[in-house]
Amino acid sequence: MRLVVDENMAAGRQAFAAFGDVITVPGREIDTEDVSRADALMVRSVTRVDRALLGGSHVRFVGTATSGFDHIDRQWLTDRGIGFAYAPGCNASAVADWAVAALAALHAAGRARFASGTVGIVGAGHVGTRVACRLGELGYSVRVCDPPRAEVEGGEGFVDLASALESDVVSLHVPLVDDGPYPTRGMIDGAALEHMPSGSVLMNAARGGVVDEDALATRLDDGPDLVTALDTWAGEPAIDAALLPRIDLATPHIAGHTMEGRLRGTAMIAAAAASHFGVTNGWDWRAALSTAPEASADPDPVKAVLSAWDPRADDARLRGLLRQQPEERARAFDRIRAACPQRREFASFRLAEDAPAAIHATGLGEPDPTDAAA
Repeated sequence: MRLVVDENMAAGRQAFAAFGDVITVPGREIDTEDVSRADALMVRSVTRVDRALLGGSHVRFVGTATSGFDHIDRQWLTDRGIGFAYAPGCNASAVADWAVAALAALHAAGRARFASGTVGIVGAGHVGTRVACRLGELGYSVRVCDPPRAEVEGGEGFVDLASALESDVVSLHVPLVDDGPYPTRGMIDGAALEHMPSGSVLMNAARGGVVDEDALATRLDDGPDLVTALDTWAGEPAIDAALLPRIDLATPHIAGHTMEGRLRGTAMIAAAAASHFGVTNGWDWRAALSTAPEASADPDPVKAVLSAWDPRADDARLRGLLRQQPEERARAFDRIRAACPQRREFASFRLAEDAPAAIHATGLGEPDPTDAAA
């Protein structure tokens, strides 16, 4: 069996060694020639998988080690009888860590309050639910907006988008959807931004296209009354270099990139592929992890969080994009993203026995009840 695997997939060679020949290729460079003789294709979010890529191949299974799949034409795969798997929830804890760390960094910069006020969670799937849980534990009053879930489960416990946007913090965790009853592309447009009060925080760790970046730029041009933390960008990897300097905290689509999250995602699609092909695969993703680090003993939760991971370092790396020539910026975005140091999930850190409750509330040293272990 021959497998083509994104070279940036965590432990890709080890995870799929039992299947046969593993060919690794940079995700954005996977082409029809690469897959022409492949039986399976394993990707991350940067590879568009559709008829144009696989139409002339014999691929029988596609896996994406990501919690989203807007880069996959699932209907075409289904019509062709090609197996498919993704990794829902694999990076839920990682994104929750990003949200906590982003708020800590904004607090340290004097741009937001930490662990107080209201938060509107827009999209309550695996990731949004975990972010809501973590921020609720920290002391935020949580408002959840998820119209598809509200329709199925009833309206109790959910708010509409306008109500969520009136929160002190708004955190986006929806898939990128172009059609159907609940499209999300451009859902945070000029009208939506008008609902956000002065001094509120907009955080996007979903997909860049969820935010209308032209409308966001217009809102930011009106004054510094909206605080922003963006991890995802429209047009990646060719992001808007004119918008970047206006964002308070900018990271290069790495909210979900912890060692645990990436390995967990690989393990989930490896398990699905093993079931599809009838292969016995004994690879254990946990064995690839090093000894858990020790968290700061500082009783200040903001300092403790930033000692575990300070997103301002990745912010500085991304702003280095502006030193590149315009024609080089797309390639530079991928290089910067790949060069960000691998971080550990907060749950993996060891805490002192007498660590105050405020530290535990950040997620440091706390087992994750939503861990989607494969």
